[in-house]
Amino acid sequence: MIRIIEAGLRSTIQDRGRLGHLRSGLPPAGAADPFALAAANALVGNAEEAAGIEIVGTVFKFTCDDSRVVAVAGRDVSVGTRSRLPGWSSVFVRAGQTVTVYSGERTRFAYLAVSGGIATDPVLGSRSSYLPAGLGAVLRAGDALPLGDPNAGAEDAGRRIEPPTVYDERVRAMTGPHDDRFEKDVSARFFDEAFAVQPASDRQGVRLGGVPIAPRAGELLSCGVVAGAVQVPRGGAPIVLLADHGTTGGYPVIATVITADIGKVAQRMPGESLHFYRVDRDEALDALRAERLALSIR
Repeated sequence: MIRIIEAGLRSTIQDRGRLGHLRSGLPPAGAADPFALAAANALVGNAEEAAGIEIVGTVFKFTCDDSRVVAVAGRDVSVGTRSRLPGWSSVFVRAGQTVTVYSGERTRFAYLAVSGGIATDPVLGSRSSYLPAGLGAVLRAGDALPLGDPNAGAEDAGRRIEPPTVYDERVRAMTGPHDDRFEKDVSARFFDEAFAVQPASDRQGVRLGGVPIAPRAGELLSCGVVAGAVQVPRGGAPIVLLADHGTTGGYPVIATVITADIGKVAQRMPGESLHFYRVDRDEALDALRAERLALSIR
């Protein structure tokens, strides 16, 4: 069992998402920063579908009933027992030892993986929390969560993964699918101008302010959307969809953030800037391959 002593502000259990239910109106949920969770899982020997804890808040404390390997990943994170150790590396902790996860002021989401993974009962094939539908719950101090059988031990401590990209403002995106709904100068402006992250951003989407990017007049039939889609409402303020996005949308999508950069968008704090630049399909696939290569440490 993992026993939570201090739970942060709005921490939840997440895995890679609840796939295959968009037709039923249920979004994937899962980690807002997918690569960070995947890296933490890889460091502790977990399978890629294992569940961890998405931490919101500056401090998260816990103990485990038996010895485990743990790892923390995110924008600016560290983990401490007797001393503070850097994130993106595996740490061996003993039974009953208090472990503290620290998140820097610029960290919106941190990810904790424990060897064996969080072993709560899956719902529709996933352990991910999706709070709007009552799936899962915000974690509280005093919660005890079951763990699976570990595949890592003390000999696996000290492993490290280097993030393939830094959490900067530059975000790669592919044009469309509704770029024909925007004048050419408006589309060009989207990729030229910097946008500011708005306070109303959450796991559903990151709202952006700055130069308006208004679509042409006219109605658009609702269509399916994915994480990374950049919707533009009539007012011209773009919204980048994240893990808890709605399954359909009626706003035109001017661009789609590539999978490898979704975590960069999710981690930006209110007031920070985002600057999109155009890439093609091959560049997006190359970025995804680089992520997978970075995870192949076993």
